[in-house]
Amino acid sequence: MTELPTPDEYADRLVQSYQRFSEVLALLEPTEYAAACLPDGWTPVATVAHVAFWDNYQRRRMEAALTSAWAEQLPRPAKDNSVRAAADASRSWEDVLAEADANRQKLVHFARGLTPEQIAGVYREGGQERPVVQILLDQMARHVRGHGQTIHNYCGSWQRWGRAGFRVFYARQSWNFLDTISGLSEATCLGVPVVGEWCVREMLAHVLVWDEYCYQLAKQWPNVDMTSLAPWVEGEIDEVNARLVGEKVGMGMIDLLDGLVTVHRRILRHYDRLSDEAIQTVCEYGWGQKDTLMDVLYGIATHTAEHAAQLYEARRDGVLQG
Repeated sequence: MTELPTPDEYADRLVQSYQRFSEVLALLEPTEYAAACLPDGWTPVATVAHVAFWDNYQRRRMEAALTSAWAEQLPRPAKDNSVRAAADASRSWEDVLAEADANRQKLVHFARGLTPEQIAGVYREGGQERPVVQILLDQMARHVRGHGQTIHNYCGSWQRWGRAGFRVFYARQSWNFLDTISGLSEATCLGVPVVGEWCVREMLAHVLVWDEYCYQLAKQWPNVDMTSLAPWVEGEIDEVNARLVGEKVGMGMIDLLDGLVTVHRRILRHYDRLSDEAIQTVCEYGWGQKDTLMDVLYGIATHTAEHAAQLYEARRDGVLQG
């Protein structure tokens, strides 16, 4: 019999999934909050309200089960999701976001206060007895991840950027990343840990590794030879990162920076040569995943931006000094 996660582990999953959702929301522009731009025709504000509603409802459903009120006695929502989404579409972003934050906090607090026996317990619902609490704890972590992925897909879409707009966005992330180390001495870049044991040199090598992966894709798209991606996609991701970064950390700072600039320009050169149709063609790119080239490049660009933010924070906090 599979051992269930502990209450703290369930709570941590709820925290982590909502944190990722919040990070995706931060990618939106204020003008997009009330725009019906998502694939289902919903606005982002309606999606956040939807998450808030179900976090609250499912918590109350679990509370009812635990107090012997039986989950099946809790009234079902009077309106379906689409009707609520239409009503929520024009609500204030600040109010909806505050409600979602509060409802997720309550859900996390509820999960953390459970006992293993309560999670594993069987409760009557729909004419049968089921492990309602266990089912809903799992479901609510998945629920917010699914809506976060929908918004993330929009954020990197052709619909949002268009060809020229995406090119500007992609180029900006690379230059922002390089700007983070402007004025730092070589001794600082080689000797001060920033993320774990990684110093600036390792972070540059890490970003270069995945830019080179994108270059392999861009120059072949949409007819990618999967064997050419073997160095990046064969093995667990942590092992791949350690191996590929380890192969580059002997490089000098000048060579690393030159490599980053060069491969970035090559990616853009191939992007410029591809037709609109080719850029939007879905293709396999490793790990059994399929997407458009824009989707892949958007993912790598946001990855670069995350590391740029880490370097900016290290400078702001005085960890990195010239």
